[in-house]
Amino acid sequence: MAEEIINMPNYKQLCLDVLNSDEHIRFVGFVNNKSEILHSAQRNNVDSLLSDQEIKMSVHYTLERWRKAQNFTFRLGKERLTLTEYDIVTLVTIPFKGELLLVSTEPQSHYDSIIEKINSILANWEKI
Repeated sequence: MAEEIINMPNYKQLCLDVLNSDEHIRFVGFVNNKSEILHSAQRNNVDSLLSDQEIKMSVHYTLERWRKAQNFTFRLGKERLTLTEYDIVTLVTIPFKGELLLVSTEPQSHYDSIIEKINSILANWEKI
C-alpha cells in the first residue's frame, strides 16, 4: 500500500502539463476504475459542454467502452488510446498507470500532434 502511494503521479501537475501543452485542449482529467475523477483541469476561457451529471455519465460510458475493448487485448495487444470525434469536440482516452487520462479538444484540431505531445509528457512521467 505504501509503495502504491509513493508511485502515484501528481495528477494535478500532470493535468496542467497536458492542458498547457496545446491551446486546443479544452479539458484534461484522470479517472479511476470506479468512475471517480481523481483530478481535472479545464481551460479558463471555455465553458463546459456537459453538466456535472452528464460528465459523470460520460466518464461511466468511457470506462464501459474501455473495459469492453480489453476483451481483445489477448489478440490485439494493449490498447494505447481511443479517439471519438463529435461535431463540437474530440475526445481522447489514454490508459496511464492503471487510470484513464481523458482529454477533450476543439473540433478539427490536429489531434495527431496533440497526441504526440501528450505521449511525450506521459513518457516523462513514467520515469518518475
